[in-house]
Amino acid sequence: MRAGPGNRQDGPMSTPDYAHIPPQPPTPMEKFFAWVRRLGLARPTDRVLGGVAAATARRLGIDAWLMRLILIVLVIFFGLSVWFYIAAWIALPDERTGKIPLEEWIRPSGR
Repeated sequence: MRAGPGNRQDGPMSTPDYAHIPPQPPTPMEKFFAWVRRLGLARPTDRVLGGVAAATARRLGIDAWLMRLILIVLVIFFGLSVWFYIAAWIALPDERTGKIPLEEWIRPSGR
């Protein structure tokens, strides 16, 4: 057997050289979480409930209490669902750690 890329001729039990294998492209899930992080929305430490209103207010440049009032009005008069708030809470990263709850729940523990 001739020496070539992937084959080492060190001895009788040669092992393939995996250093030349390119890294795997990001999965759609990894692309989604990277996109969420680039949005500039993060649940801050001064949150009242899940931090969705405070994160949105910070991104829009308005007071968090005004955003909370707007969300309450949207829920009461326009039927904005509490499920929307929960979905935003699990999809937005925490400001301190950068961790996204949904990502932590669905990603295998070994990664």
